[in-house]
Amino acid sequence: IFVHPFEGPLTTLGTATVGLEFATQAPDLDAVIIPIGGGGLCAGMACAFKQMQPGCRVIGVEPVGADSMHRSFQAGTPQGIDKVRTIADSLGAPYALPYSFDMCRTFVDDLVLIDDSAMQRAMGLLFDAMKLAVEPAGAAATAALCGPLREELAGQRVGVIVCGANIDLATFAQQAVSSLPG
Repeated sequence: IFVHPFEGPLTTLGTATVGLEFATQAPDLDAVIIPIGGGGLCAGMACAFKQMQPGCRVIGVEPVGADSMHRSFQAGTPQGIDKVRTIADSLGAPYALPYSFDMCRTFVDDLVLIDDSAMQRAMGLLFDAMKLAVEPAGAAATAALCGPLREELAGQRVGVIVCGANIDLATFAQQAVSSLPG
């Protein structure tokens, strides 16, 4: 059986299990920040969170150079982009598709855009503070929390999805180590 990487009920059911586990292990969150590529992870997690913790605000985050879900929300229909322009290649879906778009539109409260340099700084922060060597996509939610959402979510209980450790040492050093303090 073919399971699409970000579209359809099977993908959403699979990613909803991540949301179910997270919501069960971290009750009473004020917000959860979820990276968006094609929308499959965010669709399932957002659906689970809204059922388990209805008061939890679900915030999707996309790179500026791969903002197909933002464009889709604005247009009210799935949209594409002409070219992916981000270092977060696993968030670089060139288009949104109907099922994941509808699920995100139903369960995601807000969308935030972050740029590549914010993800690089977040990669450095995650490595320095937690010893996590993540790819840019894995740092997207942290970049949103440390950037555009910092003041808005200060003092709240916030869940942050850190997904994606598929990065080689040379690329990590080039993209993240230069952003480490000192």
